[in-house]
Amino acid sequence: MQKIYHDLFHISERILQIDPFYEIYWHGEQNRFEVHWHGKLAFVVPFGVLDVRTLQYAQRTRRENADDIEREIDEGNAAIFQEQAKKMQAIKAQIKDYVKYDFERFN
Repeated sequence: MQKIYHDLFHISERILQIDPFYEIYWHGEQNRFEVHWHGKLAFVVPFGVLDVRTLQYAQRTRRENADDIEREIDEGNAAIFQEQAKKMQAIKAQIKDYVKYDFERFN
């Protein structure tokens, strides 16, 4: 891994404003940027380049925002569950209609 000290948009310096213990590394074997905090992997940069999105991602994923992130995940999961429940009800209604049709057809 190679530590990034300078980059085109000065992300490696600007990220220190978010947390002075952040360090950015280029992990060549996995072809990605990583942000480390106190020598441990904090997060993998989900973009192929270092740009302002990296700073926004670093700000959003800070420990102080963990409750908000957890709430967002829970809300997203609840929405997915509700959508799946609606689809299941529609499938059940469709099956009921098919069964009723077949029953009436043969009786």
